[in-house]
Amino acid sequence: MKIWVNKNSSEIPDANYMDAYVFSLNRKGYSTIYTNLADTWLRLGELSIQPICEDLFVIAISVFAIDKRVTRTQFKDCWTRQIDVSIPVIEIEKWKSVEKSWNKTLNFLTGDSWDLSFRKTENQYSLRTHASRIKRDISGCNVVCLFSGGLDSFCGAISLLEKGNSPCLFGHNEYPKLRTKQENLAAMFREEYKDQTAEFLSFTANSRAPVNAMGKLGGAENTSRGRSLLFLCGALTIAGIMGENVPVYIPENGFIGLNIPLTDSRKGSCSTRTTHPYFLRCFKEILVAVGINNPILNFFAFKTKREIVDLVKDTAAFTRGFAETISCSHPCVSRWNKSGVREYPINCGYCYPCLIRKSSLLDVNISDERYSYESISLDFLHQFSESDKVNDLFAVISSIYRYKNMDDNEIMRLIKCTGQLSDNDVENFVRVYKKTMEDLIELFSTDFQMKEYIGL
Repeated sequence: MKIWVNKNSSEIPDANYMDAYVFSLNRKGYSTIYTNLADTWLRLGELSIQPICEDLFVIAISVFAIDKRVTRTQFKDCWTRQIDVSIPVIEIEKWKSVEKSWNKTLNFLTGDSWDLSFRKTENQYSLRTHASRIKRDISGCNVVCLFSGGLDSFCGAISLLEKGNSPCLFGHNEYPKLRTKQENLAAMFREEYKDQTAEFLSFTANSRAPVNAMGKLGGAENTSRGRSLLFLCGALTIAGIMGENVPVYIPENGFIGLNIPLTDSRKGSCSTRTTHPYFLRCFKEILVAVGINNPILNFFAFKTKREIVDLVKDTAAFTRGFAETISCSHPCVSRWNKSGVREYPINCGYCYPCLIRKSSLLDVNISDERYSYESISLDFLHQFSESDKVNDLFAVISSIYRYKNMDDNEIMRLIKCTGQLSDNDVENFVRVYKKTMEDLIELFSTDFQMKEYIGL
């Protein structure tokens, strides 16, 4: 499928893209791609940012929009998308030199076949200036930390603060109530660490269906891989404003970052690969080649979620805020909960991330924890046996069965199948995988009926 991206113009696709679907990133008139990230730059007092960082943002949001709006059902195997896209950039020579590297990196990230090419543009991304716009001051911050509002990023922020840093917490604002939680957590950090600061910035992004001469492209794809790339690249633009050597931290546990399928039939195509070591290595090579020098760091790469929690569980900040974090795949499902909790966002209790969350909090007093459903029980399995609600629970149970019958060589094979890794990385991930599975076994063993059902 051919795709053409416009930036602040209505440029006509060239001869090679005459039948292409057009995504438009315009600030005036109709746009198929929307984000307010540039407004965040303006709030920091930046009427423009370095062209190379602006290009990175345009590339990332183009990938995000395509990943979101091009459905896999359009293609022969209903899975691997063939995507040929032209993206406008200012620093054309630099980006031309890494086209092949981008294709390799995106192929791994989304599981598709990308043919990405760049073309020259003089257009800068225009900013909507408003006299009443609230300015944001991050001059007291010295690092950028991705801050989803989940448990890992919450613990990451505490770890940085405990080491004396002042993080600029950067979030993707999926819905207003999540942003409120993120802002409240940042305010709590400022109260607990009075000699430091923790400022929260966020952005939104969305995409409408692209069009060509035949009309709009129908369908959509429920994926998060392109979104996570945009999240990271957005943080890099903020770090670039702060200084070329300001680091970006992406706190995520190694088990989720590795993204091993729970069963042989679940390949995790909707899950992020942005913290997988292979992706990060490829992405960093691109950044270095074009002159973006901000380090990208994940100090939790070889830790389990439980180990991350144990690092900070004795701090006042953790005690005050951990129950407000959202780790859930669908935190707004409680709006339709007819018999239980109706507040949202709230962790559902039965999805894969919620189960990993519960296993990470085994050493913590969880009296303040709230879930839409308490799912680790036979009653839940029986009550929702015909519902999608039990899919993740059954998959986790299946992964425990598999794990109990695997040796280290088989675990190494599973890990190596996720992407190219060094021998040292594989050894570290074997430990992370085994520890996480043992944590899940301990979690399920807290319910006698479930323990007996699984055969533990």
